[in-house]
Amino acid sequence: MSEGACASGPPPPLGQTPTIGVMCIDIATMLQKHFGAEYHSYLAASYIKYLEASGAHVVPVWIGRDRSYYKGIMDRVNGILLPGGAVYFDEAEMKSNPNLTNDCVRSSEHIYQLAMERNKQAKKENDAGGYFPLWGTCLGFQFLLIHAAETPEIRTDCQRIQQAMPLKLTEGYLKSQLLQNLSTQAAEQMERVPFASHHHQYCVTEECLESFGLANDWHTLGTQKDASGAEFISLIEHRHFPIFGSQFHPERAAFEQLFAGQDLCHESHTPVGIELAQLIGTRFVEVCRRNKNRFASPDEKARHLINNWQPVFSGVYKKSKWLQCYLFKKDEDYPEILVRTTASDKKET
Repeated sequence: MSEGACASGPPPPLGQTPTIGVMCIDIATMLQKHFGAEYHSYLAASYIKYLEASGAHVVPVWIGRDRSYYKGIMDRVNGILLPGGAVYFDEAEMKSNPNLTNDCVRSSEHIYQLAMERNKQAKKENDAGGYFPLWGTCLGFQFLLIHAAETPEIRTDCQRIQQAMPLKLTEGYLKSQLLQNLSTQAAEQMERVPFASHHHQYCVTEECLESFGLANDWHTLGTQKDASGAEFISLIEHRHFPIFGSQFHPERAAFEQLFAGQDLCHESHTPVGIELAQLIGTRFVEVCRRNKNRFASPDEKARHLINNWQPVFSGVYKKSKWLQCYLFKKDEDYPEILVRTTASDKKET
C-alpha cells in the first residue's frame, strides 16, 4: 500500500452507497447529427451502468462552469470519473471548427486541481475520509497526466488502436492501491484475456513520465503496445493519493456490445473479460466509499442523480460508438424536485 493512500483508512459504514460524479464531454458530431444541434455535452450510458453495477449512485457533472460550481459538487460527491471522448486542445484547430467546443478540458483542470488540494490537505491532517478519489478513462486518463504535467505535450502519437487487449502488469502492482491483494488467477487472466477495450490514437509512455518529472508521483500498473511495437501506459495510479487512470475503457466490456456496426472490441464481452473489467470499477467504488462527503438531505441528492434524465438509443446507428447516451443542453441544470412522501409513508414513520 502506498503511503497516505485512501484505502488505508477506516472501513466505510455498512450499506453506505457512494455517490460518484461523471464529468460530461463536449458533444460528439455524430450525436448532434442524429439528435440535434442544440445539445452541448453528453455522457455514454455505459459509464453510469458500470459504476452502478459496482454499487454507486451517479451524478452528472456539467462542463463549462466556473470553479465554484466544481467546488460545490466536490463537497457532496465521494469521487469523480473523467470519461473518454474526442476534443481538440489546439486553439488553431478550434478556430477552424467554430461549431466545436472543448469546455471539458478546462472543467477537468478545475476538478484535478481541486482534488489535489483536498488530497494534500487530507494527507497533512491524516484524514483518511477527506481524500478525494478521481478516475480517468482514455481521454480522462490523459487529462490527469496533462494537468499533472501542465501541458498536453506529455501525450505522444501512437498508431490508432481500436481493439480489446490484455494488460502486461508491471513489477510491484501488488503494492498498489488499486491492485493490492489481486489473486494470482486474476493477474494471470488480466495478462492473457483481451478484456481492456482500447480506442485511442494518443499515448503516454514511461519516457513521457520521466521527461516531465512525474515518475516519482505516478506508478504504472499495466502497459501495452501499439501495432508498431511502441509500449505505452495502459493503467496507472498516483503513488500517494486515490487517483487512477486507464487508457482503455473498462466500461465497454459489459455495456457496449455494439450490433448495428462492427464491434471492434467484441473479444472483451466474454464472462471472464466482463468480470476483470468490473473488478477494476468495483475497486474504485470501494475507495470512494471511504470519502466522508454527503448530500445535505435525500431531497438534495435526488435533484442531482442521473436518474432525472433518460438516455437516447444511439446504438441503432451504424457509426455509433455507444449503445445509449445522455444528451445535455448548454444551460442544463439539476431539477427542482423533492422526494415525495404519501400519507401512508407518514403514518409508517
